[in-house]
Amino acid sequence: MTTATSKKKFPRLTSSAFEHPADKAALDALKKIPVLDIVLRKFFELGFEKVFRIQMIGQAVHVTPKQCPKIYAMFREACDILDVHEPDLFLVSSPYVNAFTFGAERPFIAIHSALVDLLTEEELMGVLGHELGHVKCGHVLYRSIAVLLYELAKTMGMAKLASAGVAVALYDWFRKAEMSADRAELLVTQDVNVCLHVHMKLSAGSKCIYDQIDPKEFLKQADSYEELDYSTLNKVFKLFNELWLTHPVPVYRAKEIKLWSESKQYKEILAGRYPTEEPGLGLRPCPHCGSKISPSFFFCPDCGKNSRV
Repeated sequence: MTTATSKKKFPRLTSSAFEHPADKAALDALKKIPVLDIVLRKFFELGFEKVFRIQMIGQAVHVTPKQCPKIYAMFREACDILDVHEPDLFLVSSPYVNAFTFGAERPFIAIHSALVDLLTEEELMGVLGHELGHVKCGHVLYRSIAVLLYELAKTMGMAKLASAGVAVALYDWFRKAEMSADRAELLVTQDVNVCLHVHMKLSAGSKCIYDQIDPKEFLKQADSYEELDYSTLNKVFKLFNELWLTHPVPVYRAKEIKLWSESKQYKEILAGRYPTEEPGLGLRPCPHCGSKISPSFFFCPDCGKNSRV
């Protein structure tokens, strides 16, 4: 296992170095939905981001150098590896194994206590890297809206939201964005077995069987899941099973991250050969620090400030 002191850092790393192609394609399709602009405006006008931040400050533990210093040290190292501005980190008391990133102007990361109890330190650092990957890729605005739609769906019913088409497109992108964040997780851990164990634990949900789970068997299970596509009916069942999931199924994520760990793209990044500036035209400078960022970013991944002031 790679130790903290031996982990490689990637200064000036840009998200295009590890972004999953399905993530970008789905986001491009999402932006073509006209009604989405109205949703974005209302997101800011109604102050939903402030509501969630107030909840975190009042009900969770703010992780700092003096508060949960061990978790903070892992978080700070993950930020340094990915070269991303450090967002706020909160520890939430919850029996549900989960972590999430929320907000656009001031994004924050929340990790549930059940997740901390379930994972090893190295695995937890990987999850922190995963959430930082969302920040690095500029996912947080659309992810925050998807979270709000999910909460509305529980009270209004899925069908009403799905009829507008916005929720379906958001969830499709939401799942594909996880693939990019999984790659950030691997860049932080620099050990694919750690990532595989995270996915297996999220599936099994038990710490006591840690020494009995086998990544190779889990990858075989992923193959079995793909082989179900021989039947059109199975494809339909899989479609409805995944339609309202916020994440791809764990076996699929495990197989994808295993494949990427063996790719030339990943090996080039580890060797220090990666893009430090997003290619192509259309980039604009951050009004605060001058870094070149994507026009779609509402905040700068380098300085963390609102880039649309």
